[in-house]
Amino acid sequence: MARRWMPVVVTAGVAALLAGAAVVTAERAGCPEPGSYVLVPDGVQLIDGCLQRADLPVAPPSVPQSPPPPQKPLGD
Repeated sequence: MARRWMPVVVTAGVAALLAGAAVVTAERAGCPEPGSYVLVPDGVQLIDGCLQRADLPVAPPSVPQSPPPPQKPLGD
């Protein structure tokens, strides 16, 4: 009967360890002001905080596509 509770106990223990690791990681992030999200006309914007624009990855520029060649109308 004790073996029936073993998966529950192990799962709860792992969840507690992961939650503790998340708290320690957040505490060591070194950001004194976490910032806040504000609704602006263009959407939602992060105000203040430690995240800078240079921290975000930039997508490569898109390559312009040439239009497809015109097709002959059917029946000619």
